[in-house]
Amino acid sequence: MRLKQFSPLAIILSGLFSMMSSAQESAANHVLTDSLNNNRQTLDIGKSSQERVDHLMSETDKLLNEYQALLQKSEYQKSYNNELRILKEEQVEELISLDQQLKDIVITKQKLLPLLREMVSTLTQFIKLDLPFKKKQRLIALDKLNQVLSSSSTSISEKYRRVMEMYQAENDYNYDLEVYRDTVELNNERLSVQILRIGRSHLYLQTMDGKTSAMWNKESKAWGVLDNRYHLNIRKAMRVASKKSAPELLELPYSAELSNARPIKNGGF
Repeated sequence: MRLKQFSPLAIILSGLFSMMSSAQESAANHVLTDSLNNNRQTLDIGKSSQERVDHLMSETDKLLNEYQALLQKSEYQKSYNNELRILKEEQVEELISLDQQLKDIVITKQKLLPLLREMVSTLTQFIKLDLPFKKKQRLIALDKLNQVLSSSSTSISEKYRRVMEMYQAENDYNYDLEVYRDTVELNNERLSVQILRIGRSHLYLQTMDGKTSAMWNKESKAWGVLDNRYHLNIRKAMRVASKKSAPELLELPYSAELSNARPIKNGGF
């Protein structure tokens, strides 16, 4: 086999070309490496910048939220302060009103006690002029009421309440029926009798044996004996008033029928 012959010049050129190719390849590799490094650095810088941007945005959002919270809190505080101002004004007005009421109470207290005493005095005169039912008990109650009014340990409100209770009790006598036992003096003899009161309009009595009946005469201010024909009806009326029998229509005498009646000596009332 015949070998191909190369001249020295060709060999040198071949070596030079080989060296140039190697240098170019090395340079290209170096450029590529530098480019990759630059891209990597750029990416790192971009990533770092994005992280800083995100951090700044997060801080900005946080500051914005805090600002909005403070702003809202400020509005709440402003509203609360306004409510406190209104409440203070109302309290000041209420204190002024209470102070005036206290002054009025002192004036009222000074005027009320004499008024209560006058009311009790008027009620005493009324009871003395009223039908003579339970007069002794009622006058005793008035004496006790006068003691209450004179007591320094009893409040003015309690005194007022007790006087009103007494007036109410007397007022109730206008509308109810009542039967109770008492003692009267009849013809110089003290007898136990039953008293029938019909409101404040009529007052009757009947002895326990049912043989004598009488009616209070407002004009003569004395008891007058009734006819025997009224004995049964008065007894029935007493049973109705004491709720021992059902209500029924009964014929009872009026004051006019006592004009010629024999008076009975009054006692025990």
